[in-house]
Amino acid sequence: MNYGIISTKYKIKLGYKMNKLIFITIFTIIFIINACSNKTAITKKNYNKIKQTNYNIIINKISNNKLDKADDLYIKLKSSNNQNKIIKKAATSLAIAHMSKKEYILANFYIQEALEIEPYDSYLKYMLVKNQFLSAIKNNRDKSYIKKALKALEINKALLTNSDYLLLANTMLIRVKLDIALSNKEISDMYKKLNKDEAYNIYKSKVEEMGFNLNNIIKY
Repeated sequence: MNYGIISTKYKIKLGYKMNKLIFITIFTIIFIINACSNKTAITKKNYNKIKQTNYNIIINKISNNKLDKADDLYIKLKSSNNQNKIIKKAATSLAIAHMSKKEYILANFYIQEALEIEPYDSYLKYMLVKNQFLSAIKNNRDKSYIKKALKALEINKALLTNSDYLLLANTMLIRVKLDIALSNKEISDMYKKLNKDEAYNIYKSKVEEMGFNLNNIIKY
């Protein structure tokens, strides 16, 4: 019996089995990697589909004047990815919707949400000014509030660099100052009729602080 031949045949057979085992192992690893990749791609696709669907529903709820439902859906939308451009679009749409309903606190919240995603967006900065302006006009009889609103307007206006938006912001700022000046003029006129010169001069100076002349200011 030739043991050398048997040993060689055994080695060849063993080598064939080892190569087959290696091939099966490599194939299995490749299959698992591809399966995981496909699963990740499908999962990502499903997430994107969910986000887009939620966005479309939000727009639909806004169109149908169901802002409470839209607000709830925004929370679900944001939970999926807080940096997605879809979220910025949704937040901007909700800000405009709440602004039109004179819900300026909520509008401000959504503008800030959108700015977190796109902090250099000039339109969003302008929206901050516009929202503050509309809120000031709505509450122009509240002297304490309108003074704070004027300060906020000046701060927000300073964020603008775009000349078109800056011109609009300046117009809004002047309008708020005019409201404050007119309110102080009414008080100064009252003290003038009562011959209370000291009080009259105090409110006259308040009008001038806003950049208006007491004698030339006209109520719009």
